[in-house]
Amino acid sequence: MKSLLKYFAAATIFTSIAVSDTTSFTIHVIGDSTVCNYKESAYPQTGWGQVLAPFFDGSRTKVINYAIGGRSSKSFINDGRLTEVLNNTQPGDYIFVQMGTNDRDYSKADRYVPIDSSAYWFQKYVDGAKSKGAHIVLMSPLMLNTYPRNVFDNNLTDASHKGKEYPVKDKIAEVAKKNGVPFVDLTTKTYNLYKQLSSAYISRYVYKMFLPGEYPNYPAGVTNDGTTHFQETGSVVHAQLIAEGLRENLNNSSVNASEKAALTTLVSALKPTYKLTVKANISGSGLITHNQYLPGGAALNLHVSPGSFGKKFQYWADDDCNKVSTDSNYYKIPMPYRDITYTAMFEGGAQCVTASHGSEELPNAGSSSSEGPSTTSSSSVAIKFEVLEGSAEWPSVSDMSYPNVGDDSQGWTESNHLGFVGKGFFNFDNAVGRYATYKMTSYQSASNARMFIRYCNGKTTVSKMSVQVDAKTYEVEFPPSGSWDKWDTVYVDDVWLDACDFDLKFTALTSDGGPNLDMVGFDIKDVYRIGAEPEESEIVNSSSSVQDSTVESSSSEADSSSAICRRYVPRSEGLKQGRSVNLLGRTISGKKPAVGRYFEVK
Repeated sequence: MKSLLKYFAAATIFTSIAVSDTTSFTIHVIGDSTVCNYKESAYPQTGWGQVLAPFFDGSRTKVINYAIGGRSSKSFINDGRLTEVLNNTQPGDYIFVQMGTNDRDYSKADRYVPIDSSAYWFQKYVDGAKSKGAHIVLMSPLMLNTYPRNVFDNNLTDASHKGKEYPVKDKIAEVAKKNGVPFVDLTTKTYNLYKQLSSAYISRYVYKMFLPGEYPNYPAGVTNDGTTHFQETGSVVHAQLIAEGLRENLNNSSVNASEKAALTTLVSALKPTYKLTVKANISGSGLITHNQYLPGGAALNLHVSPGSFGKKFQYWADDDCNKVSTDSNYYKIPMPYRDITYTAMFEGGAQCVTASHGSEELPNAGSSSSEGPSTTSSSSVAIKFEVLEGSAEWPSVSDMSYPNVGDDSQGWTESNHLGFVGKGFFNFDNAVGRYATYKMTSYQSASNARMFIRYCNGKTTVSKMSVQVDAKTYEVEFPPSGSWDKWDTVYVDDVWLDACDFDLKFTALTSDGGPNLDMVGFDIKDVYRIGAEPEESEIVNSSSSVQDSTVESSSSEADSSSAICRRYVPRSEGLKQGRSVNLLGRTISGKKPAVGRYFEVK
């Protein structure tokens, strides 16, 4: 119970180094799925960038989290995302970079970074920050709860993994030292911390592994993601490690004078921490939240697992012995601005004993929320299009008329052929490179979702297109459908989706410009065109009624195939030739649209 408290107590020795400062700045966060923001419907899955802001004085700092799942240090740059960050960066801002988790994924060329090329990509982040007069903090990846990608040297792995090391943390450290900038070794920090914790505590309270009924979003629980992605309590622990690492870098001789001065300003904005004590009213062994230090306003979660201490759990009591929750999982509460004690009360245990405490200190003014980058649509005309009803097999379907992004030369929306569904279909201009981009959002995470594309191709030749779903691009062939009034379908397997916004982009690879696009669908729930999604409360209720059977994972972020629960057996090539089918299980004829609702979208 005392492991986290003992580990983080050392951080308090660095607080005297920080000096008073009133400088205001923005922290721009770059990372992957261990860092990014997740939607409410994915809670408690959380990245550390999502919970970082409360560790800083909100009256002086703003945190913008650009992290997104599935990216490597290379693909984040090649996607244009570093450019987006730099376009929003001002002199004196800070850029936090935690990349490398996906860099060793040789199965995906867009991600893979040979270890000898690693320094090249991280140097680009440093050069980008310098070009904007900003200050960079480089971080190595988190230690995942499995072999292997974050086990980067022989001291952090067992003999069975010898020869499989991918020392990206050392490469990042070398880039930091060469440029005289701070480096936070999260790989070693998390490794050292996890050594002090039981495997059950790590899986159940750090990673995304839930029992049935613990969280409304996962009524059936999650048993297949306890090695890769993190829940809120785990990400808060990682934010603690980052704050500790920033303070430690004030004593790092490799950091040059100007960067150390900037680091002093950054550290001075860290908020003071308060002691969280968690205990039970009964002796014995049990899985219960550990003691730790947290800043006021940070996410506070209390857990005690069923069966712990051999007695029935009754309620949580605060330090005044007030009953605060009868749920063994007490979450979505902020840490007060004072020391606090919580006691898990069990049947047959001792009476609650009050703990003395001071008054809560008033927090600094200003918001301390972590936000994502602002986005806008380039389409200026408000249109109405239909939200199509899906089926049990394909619960998420979207009309492909009126793309959100693209100029008028790319193509046009039409309704002059029979059999389309929705408000129309999109007809590409006949030229290589013509494209259509759709702003989408997903309220679920999956690495192995399946997508269909409904189209017609009245030509006698196969049309080819690249289909970009967020970071991943697929080359898709669209065979002739027989006529322009006959619709066919192709499928794409193992589609990566995070619980966040993404672009769906179709680009013609042949001179005919591509087929006519009618609609797309996904075999997971709650994927929508932005502007056409229901109210969030409807989505949460809808999501909570099904088992999370497509938990985000991948060969890059979970090496064990058992960590992926597949709803469909994947096709060996990821794409098979299309076939004519009524995907919604009903007759489609003429121009009669499917039953649905209309939403305004720009």
